[in-house]
Amino acid sequence: MQNTVSFFTLGCRVNQYESHSLAEQFKAAGWLVVPEDDIADVYIVNTCTVTHLADRKSRQYIRRMKRLNPNAKVIVMGCYSETNPAAIEKIEEVDYILGTNDKEKVFDILGIDRVPCRILGFDPESRTRAMIQIQSGCNRFCSYCVIPYARNVMWSKPIPDIVSEAKELIESGYKEIVLTGINTALYEGGVEPVIKALNEIPGDFRLRFGSLEPTVVDAEYVKTLLKYDKLCHHFHLSVQSGSDRIIKAMNRRYTAKEYLDIVKVCRDFDPLFGITTDIIVAFPGETDEDYQKSVDLIKKAEFLHVHAFPYSKRPFTKAAEYDDQLSPDVKKARNKGLILQGDESSLAFRSKMLGTAQKVLVETKSGKLWHGHADNYTDVYFESDKDDIINTFQTIEITEIYKDGVLGIAK
Repeated sequence: MQNTVSFFTLGCRVNQYESHSLAEQFKAAGWLVVPEDDIADVYIVNTCTVTHLADRKSRQYIRRMKRLNPNAKVIVMGCYSETNPAAIEKIEEVDYILGTNDKEKVFDILGIDRVPCRILGFDPESRTRAMIQIQSGCNRFCSYCVIPYARNVMWSKPIPDIVSEAKELIESGYKEIVLTGINTALYEGGVEPVIKALNEIPGDFRLRFGSLEPTVVDAEYVKTLLKYDKLCHHFHLSVQSGSDRIIKAMNRRYTAKEYLDIVKVCRDFDPLFGITTDIIVAFPGETDEDYQKSVDLIKKAEFLHVHAFPYSKRPFTKAAEYDDQLSPDVKKARNKGLILQGDESSLAFRSKMLGTAQKVLVETKSGKLWHGHADNYTDVYFESDKDDIINTFQTIEITEIYKDGVLGIAK
């Protein structure tokens, strides 16, 4: 009878990529990879620790796996097990614990002979886009972030390997390649040579960054990226705060003005350039004035989407030692305010798309409406009398605001 393994992956795209890589190696060794809710011989939980909620979810799923099959082996790996293995050891359902740098040891633990196999990028939620991990590790040590302690090995995939992987994915039919990493902007030698090499690959496809860090790239560097025609007009740039005082306390290496300079470069190049961001609310010592500066920055930047979330105390980090921690009530109220301002910002940005024609990569269909993303990452919904246009580019005239995106007419 064929051995079975099931993965549950929390957190970032890199975790997803690494779980996919392990799953492909299990398949090559003759194992059957089954969905996370199925009965399996081995359950692998790839954890996240970016917030205390991520820790809690990791613990919940570890216990859940053993309930599905009490006789199964449960292996825990990832950032939570790297930074706090003692907490994992207290969970009696766990059989083995691995950190972020020794995930491949899972095969030794299970007595599996590894079979060489080609690992290609993927996106678990899409038939149209594929991720390529080009980098791992972060050494920036923002004062709130535990990731440098969990992912302390710096690594960059050689450009020829990235190009080879991208070519195979494009030949397989993927229309969008997403470049991802723990801190993609820390790619050794910079990301511009990577984009240059990928942009030269022939074919009708587009390139997108999973994220870029303003702690690494600035407005002048961004200008070097905009000349490549296959690069999507969308960047995810985490600002984290609109207050220079808080940005400095976070140990991030820019000011609010320098961040807005990047936004200006992008919008001067294309007024509908999509910018998405993360903002931490109620960082230790954040005053009403600091908070208002974050609100004001959202207004100025007109983000397509704002991911606002309350500060979470993380082990090892300097911010966890600060005395001026804010109350849960303040965190909740301010987070709600930033979310509302982010919604207004998104509405203002999307309203500027009305009457424009957008090239949309079609991804799904629900009822009569097709759905996909424009180049600038806006969700676009539209009707079409064509039979099957998933994984094709369609030109859509934008007519109105709709749900979290816009509604349009196929041309």
